[in-house]
Amino acid sequence: MDLQFQLDYVDWLLIALALIGLYSILLLPLKDSEKWRSRGISVGCLFGIPLAIFFRTTRGLNLLDRLARPKSFWRLVASAGIPLVVLSMTYFLLLVLAMTYYMILEPPLPSSYNAPRNILLIPGLNEYIPFVWGWIALFVTMVVHEFAHGILSRVEGVRVKSMGIVAVLFAPIAAFVEPDEEDLFGNKDMPAKVSKAARIRILSAGVISNFIVAAVAMALFFGPVIGSISPVDRLIVVDVQDGSSAEKAGFESGMVLLDVNGNKDRSLEQFYSHLGSSTTSMKVFYDDREQILPLSGELARGIMVASIFKGSPAESAGLPSRSVITEIDGIKIANLEGFRKQMNTTRPGQIIAISTGQGNTYQVNLTAKETAAKEEFGGFIGIGISGNAVLSGGALFQEVPARQFLQTLKDIPSMGITGFHLMLSLPFTGIPGFTQRGFPGFSGWLTAVFEPSGWAEPLGNKFFWIANLLLWIGWINLYAGLFNCLPAVPLDGGHIFRDLVQSGFEKIVRPEKAERFTKTTVAILTWLVLTSLLITLIAPFTNWLTI
Repeated sequence: MDLQFQLDYVDWLLIALALIGLYSILLLPLKDSEKWRSRGISVGCLFGIPLAIFFRTTRGLNLLDRLARPKSFWRLVASAGIPLVVLSMTYFLLLVLAMTYYMILEPPLPSSYNAPRNILLIPGLNEYIPFVWGWIALFVTMVVHEFAHGILSRVEGVRVKSMGIVAVLFAPIAAFVEPDEEDLFGNKDMPAKVSKAARIRILSAGVISNFIVAAVAMALFFGPVIGSISPVDRLIVVDVQDGSSAEKAGFESGMVLLDVNGNKDRSLEQFYSHLGSSTTSMKVFYDDREQILPLSGELARGIMVASIFKGSPAESAGLPSRSVITEIDGIKIANLEGFRKQMNTTRPGQIIAISTGQGNTYQVNLTAKETAAKEEFGGFIGIGISGNAVLSGGALFQEVPARQFLQTLKDIPSMGITGFHLMLSLPFTGIPGFTQRGFPGFSGWLTAVFEPSGWAEPLGNKFFWIANLLLWIGWINLYAGLFNCLPAVPLDGGHIFRDLVQSGFEKIVRPEKAERFTKTTVAILTWLVLTSLLITLIAPFTNWLTI
């Protein structure tokens, strides 16, 4: 399967490169066209290859002047936010370098997480970012970021030449406000119109505005919104065996069970009692719609094996993950309590027979628990358990841990740096044990296991629109702000870093030397950041190489 994924990965990459090549050829006539430039349309190139289209306009510049009138207020906000920008620059650079180090040390296997399409945070292209909510959030992020640059430019007396949007493959990916670069940075014949402190405020404004919007959106999401969502007890299909009657009937992982033969089962006990050897009619919710499917076949209940520990007795015995343990040495295992009770009667070195609902039996030679206390008894299998389960006709059902999921979300703001990292990775990793394929917000099958309550109840499922909008506006603003903090030109963080470093060097050496030292330092950091991003792309192809 890994080889097939790598082949698909390479195929997708080759197709993407071919499309980009064709797209670049189509843009060639616009590259040096004065006719289109006079209309505000120009082409941006990377290494001489046309890739982006810039649409410029001078309309709306008067609005920037009006918004910039409380100059003292905007200077105060920007100055107060600069320490946060520097802290974020340091944090995100260290995070990127740490990820790169571990990728070099132990290259990851190719997966959807590191596929090229998912490295870019473009809604619709990235499979973890929903198209509609993602584009709304990205639009808000771009407008807030660029307007902040424009407002601070006018506050500091820098002329704004134009503003507009940038499109790649004819899709808008960024907005921009274009300050006069000679006013902002100067040139070899004329110094900049503004001081370094003013320039840092201008360059920091976009990131600070993104952080402010992210903070407000996340405060609302993790506060009154999450507080007005209640869990609903449901069962869900967590796995479907290949070639089983359940697969032939149309069952898929992620289907939420609504009723069984007219019974609205809320627990595995109820569900198990209503199943039989004959065909059962089940109403399920999937892909935002309800459907009725038949199910028949062998019935079993026990505990589900979520994972197998590397080098464990379970791995040696060949016990696969997603199995349902139904018996140990002929003793029925109906639930976690029964499993623990039976395992407490075993000892290290004992060989036990584990039977699964899939009809297989495995001889497992138990070992001692590495972290066990001396008085603790029982052998060690080496499995991760996800809870009680019922297997029917090849479909594996479990109770949805909606309460635990909701509580984990509520706990994120109080978890410190751990919660911050969980929030950053939430769209990709989801909540462990619940949405391992990422958390897209409250959409799809998640709307069947949660419901609005309290003040939000009259809104019905439309309340989830508010939740999703706040989640994605907050997350994309946060991520865009952090990324722009990286000390690499042409990102905002690169220019901010350059001014801060040069100011430091000028305190100990002559201005000419300070400028040379600054250019060298900025070039090294830019190379380091770009190399790290490149390694992220190529590391999955080198997973056979270890250091």
